[in-house]
Amino acid sequence: MKKLLLTLVLAGMTMSMAAQDKVVRKARYLKEEVQNLVANNQRTPKEDAELQAKLAQCMAMVDAAVNSPETVKELANAWDIKASLHTYIFNPLLNNIIAHEPTDTAAFAANVFAALDAYEECYQAVQRLGLKGDKDPYTQPNKLNVVRFRPYIAYCGQMFFGNHDYAKAKEAFLRWLDYPSRYTILGADAQQLTVDEQTPQIAYYACLAAYFDNKDFKTMAHYIPQAKAYEEEKQQVNQLWLTSLIEQGDTTAWLAAGQQVVLEDPTANDALAQNILAYYFNHEDVPSATAFVDALLEADEDSRLGNYARGLVYMNNKEYLTAITYFDRAIAADPEFADAYYNAGVCYSNHGYDLNDALNGRNMTVKQREAEIAKVRAEYAKAEPYFLKVQELEPGEVMKWATRLRTVYYILDNKAKEAEMNAIVGD
Repeated sequence: MKKLLLTLVLAGMTMSMAAQDKVVRKARYLKEEVQNLVANNQRTPKEDAELQAKLAQCMAMVDAAVNSPETVKELANAWDIKASLHTYIFNPLLNNIIAHEPTDTAAFAANVFAALDAYEECYQAVQRLGLKGDKDPYTQPNKLNVVRFRPYIAYCGQMFFGNHDYAKAKEAFLRWLDYPSRYTILGADAQQLTVDEQTPQIAYYACLAAYFDNKDFKTMAHYIPQAKAYEEEKQQVNQLWLTSLIEQGDTTAWLAAGQQVVLEDPTANDALAQNILAYYFNHEDVPSATAFVDALLEADEDSRLGNYARGLVYMNNKEYLTAITYFDRAIAADPEFADAYYNAGVCYSNHGYDLNDALNGRNMTVKQREAEIAKVRAEYAKAEPYFLKVQELEPGEVMKWATRLRTVYYILDNKAKEAEMNAIVGD
């Protein structure tokens, strides 16, 4: 009895599967009717209504079929029909886009995505059914469409990004980037899509969309390496990368990434290099600062930035005279390097201050003290031309050079110049 019951159940399932497969075959005929109506560019309003009705009917049939576990032999057929129906929907929208006419771009994107996914599902069904050669009428023509439709994905991403719909823009850009792995129907042909001149640009916009989409740092981290090859927006890519690390609180990664960015193009990343050095100095990590500077000078011993940074290391260690030699090298490389002039002037002033401070408590004759004071003034005098150069290069940075010059003139007992600086500072 149990065996008979099982046999009846299996028979019922077989009949149900056969019924589903029959529905798919019927949908194929209906799809051909839709195709004929689509091909008629001179449709009457009545024929247009007929097209929409049959398209909706056919779509409902295949949607039910692909979502039914009872569709077996005709599953690839069902997915192929579904893909075709979506192309019938988006093709006129594509024509409007090409003609720069108003169109439903969101509907265009939805149907392009649906068609591509249906082609992939069709291919998967073909593999499960073991269809090969003449028994597989789907894969080759569908593969050609999958290759052909890829540019539409980039357009969809651009459209969503322009509309500030960053979640959908990210989805579109990631579809484009992951195309070879997402659509396995491509097989060996995927290799030709792996490297594309557009890849770095789209990776950049994918990262940008990910940032604006609730700061999706995981996606950004995955695609930043590809985005970094986008030369036209290299600085923006690097800024996006570093910002994401800072906002995640990953200082270690920020320092490593920042050094990588600086060493790739030291000239364009002065400010970043100085921020990295400031971090090391503020945390009293002189070894790391020194290692960073070593790397800069190893890349270019005449580097304005490398020599300037070496000067900062010595300056931070209060080795002022040695620091000045490196600031002077930086100035030689760039005669308009205001910060190098400023720090060289500060080093001369600090050295003069230290010489003066060392006089406290020493037993000297008046003549000896005057000689030592003259040495102090000589150091401040050496600082003056550097601060004057800062004034020339950055006249608007009044507090930067005027306060320093005021001190210099006070030490040199130049009361007229001191008064001039006081008037500028406003004290």
